[in-house]
Amino acid sequence: MRLPLTYAQALWRRAERAPGDELLRVAGDEPWSAHRVRSCAASWAIGLAPVGRGDVVATCVEAGPEAVALTAAISALGAIELPLAADLSVEWAGRLAELTQARLIVTSTDRASSPLVRRLARVVADHRIEFVDGAEGLDRELPHADRIVPVSLPSTAPALVVSTSGTTGRQKAALLPVGAPIRQARQVAGAMQYSNDDVLLSIFPWHHINARHAVVLPAILSDARVVFMPRFSASGFWPLVRRERVTAFNFMGALCMMLLRQPSSADDRRHSVTKAYGGPAPTELVAAFADRFGVTLRQAYACTELGDVSTTSVDELLPGAAGRPLDDRAIRIVDDQLRDVPAGAVGEVLVRPCHPGTAFLEYVGDPEATAAAWASGWFRTRDRGRLTDGWLHITGRTSDVIRHRGVNIDPQQVEEALLRHPAVVEAAAVAVPSDLTEDDVLALVVAGDPAPDPETLWQHCKQLLPRSGVPRYLSFTPTLPHTATHKLDRATLRRRGLPAGTWDAAAPTPTPEIQ
Repeated sequence: MRLPLTYAQALWRRAERAPGDELLRVAGDEPWSAHRVRSCAASWAIGLAPVGRGDVVATCVEAGPEAVALTAAISALGAIELPLAADLSVEWAGRLAELTQARLIVTSTDRASSPLVRRLARVVADHRIEFVDGAEGLDRELPHADRIVPVSLPSTAPALVVSTSGTTGRQKAALLPVGAPIRQARQVAGAMQYSNDDVLLSIFPWHHINARHAVVLPAILSDARVVFMPRFSASGFWPLVRRERVTAFNFMGALCMMLLRQPSSADDRRHSVTKAYGGPAPTELVAAFADRFGVTLRQAYACTELGDVSTTSVDELLPGAAGRPLDDRAIRIVDDQLRDVPAGAVGEVLVRPCHPGTAFLEYVGDPEATAAAWASGWFRTRDRGRLTDGWLHITGRTSDVIRHRGVNIDPQQVEEALLRHPAVVEAAAVAVPSDLTEDDVLALVVAGDPAPDPETLWQHCKQLLPRSGVPRYLSFTPTLPHTATHKLDRATLRRRGLPAGTWDAAAPTPTPEIQ
């Protein structure tokens, strides 16, 4: 059987093709050649001993050349990476390390004293912390590192554990196989027709598969270069793009809205960007972005568990559509009983991977969630959509999950954080439309006497939740609706929208009632 490329093998091959060519850089910093990235990865593979095939290594690092080298080092050993966000819940991070039986944690010195890293150091099997920088950091230039040959693995071997809210909203750990990253990278590179003339801008954090599988790995495969933007800034975006001669970037609707809200400039079209790749965006947003910046937003539909499901090629575009289904992903649109709906009708999107080793293997430690994610071989995305003339359109979600800037938020997690405040009697979290596309979080609270100050309650949430889960809106109410079975009726709350007098963290003044 022909084995697929691993992340490390793809990097090694790039270094062999063009060892001295620039591959990666953080904007404004010195470039890293493919040879330098490989040498660092090989040295770190030695330094991580005795980690080996099947071992789990937890990582918490900033996106950049060191992060890519670390991922390649873990891949070269045949080990499994567990990348963690710096603002991840400490409790959930510890649970992930326990579920995956992680051996050690690799991070940067500036994160060494964080509560997350301290917790992980107690939980990981070897009670060991390694650093990618500083005097005590892993050696980047060990002798004989060039002799390291990456382990070959079958496509179904585990490679990566990604923290995700998945299709139901509850936090889970999706286990991705070796074949998934390379498959997604090839789809993206092919759809965008990347070449050695391209410079790709990476905006997303390294724990996000967008940065890993839809920017860096496509660049490695296509001989393109990557520039990392350490902190996104709407005002600094286009100046950086011009300085670094960026030709392509990946987007979310919120990012594009932020750029459009910047003051118009005579320089709006003075750049070298020819293409952008991202999730479904409203037709009006696609048109406005093209009119002002001269950039076509090429849309796709993807998720952590499946990678890309549909893409838009450089040869065709249907604004508002999420692309055409890929050849290795079968799609059905079904009703609530999982029966196929007529062509063009809206229903739940089901997806069947056509080849093994290209979709997630399981939710680690959660067999019930794994089983619930599938229906007779079809993955239940819990997204609503339609297929019209061969184009996939995504129209919303079927569940209570809140989608904020590309992240699925579990409303129950938000509610549990609110209930940890002593003055909160009952709480509900629901999605309301965001002016930056997707959703914002509205928290509705039944408070005791006296009721807490909204800003105090908001600060309480900031201490307990990742940034994406902190409610933008807070509203106090005497009661919350429930179903006949006494379950919280979030659907009714979503239909009501923002109540009059709602507190807004973005502009802490009452907002008018939405009719």
